[in-house]
Amino acid sequence: MIEKYDLAVTWYRCTRCRTPIEVPSDSFYRFSGAEDPAFWCPTCEDMPQAAIVGTPAADLPPELQLPNGFVLRSVPSAKPGDVFTWNVLFRPYSKRSFLRQYRAWLALKSDCPICALESDVSVRAKFDPEIQRYSAEIETTISDICAGAPCQFLARKALQHEEVQCTALRALCDTRGKFGLCQTGDEAMLLQQYVVLTGDEHFPMLIPQVSILRGARRADFLCFVPVSRFQYQKVAVLVDRPGKDAKVITDEDAAYGLEGFVVKRIVIDPTDGLSYFIRARGLCLWLQAL
Repeated sequence: MIEKYDLAVTWYRCTRCRTPIEVPSDSFYRFSGAEDPAFWCPTCEDMPQAAIVGTPAADLPPELQLPNGFVLRSVPSAKPGDVFTWNVLFRPYSKRSFLRQYRAWLALKSDCPICALESDVSVRAKFDPEIQRYSAEIETTISDICAGAPCQFLARKALQHEEVQCTALRALCDTRGKFGLCQTGDEAMLLQQYVVLTGDEHFPMLIPQVSILRGARRADFLCFVPVSRFQYQKVAVLVDRPGKDAKVITDEDAAYGLEGFVVKRIVIDPTDGLSYFIRARGLCLWLQAL
């Protein structure tokens, strides 16, 4: 997923034939009309009728309201001396951006430290094998250690179900605790497995119980999936049990659609034999394919 956060293109789609149109750019490239010279649809062999894929990054909400008074910004606020390092560490509404702010919120709310995460960024010049010299480009490596071990929230990618040891993740998913942000056990179990599955990549966070539609709804999860550096797909992940009324589902999907969200529904059916880990893995694959 990290390559999408750093991809310097703007994606559009031809509305006639759905062919993707890629425009290399240093910032968001805004389609200026039918005669825009940057656009050509190879399928239609004509100027496309172009529609943006997702939402411009500049239009993402600057902050989100979560339960218990927790306000989540798209990225943490940076001091001048932090800017270079934080440009490496943080992406809008990513797991890492969420964890940094959630830990700060926990520190304000609790007398006892809940998370001992230490992140380190190392920078080195990149060696170009073609010219056999170090280039002007740099490579960065991020190390995330918590209590002497790789951070389970960020640095360990699970290949199968594993018990959650991360104290911050356990607090986040504790539906009865004062720091928990999930509403149901199904949501909490899905979020736990999603976090340990996605490991050390910059990956979009499943943000629980966000107030949207001017406070009229709280989505089970919101997710802002990078399409490129300059645009994101807004996703609402809704967790249901079997038997939900079809009209309620239709009305919910329409309401989220009006706000530009793609809806992904996950039905937790105890009789189908699928674990939360398998459901979370399916969600990860679906998000990566957007």
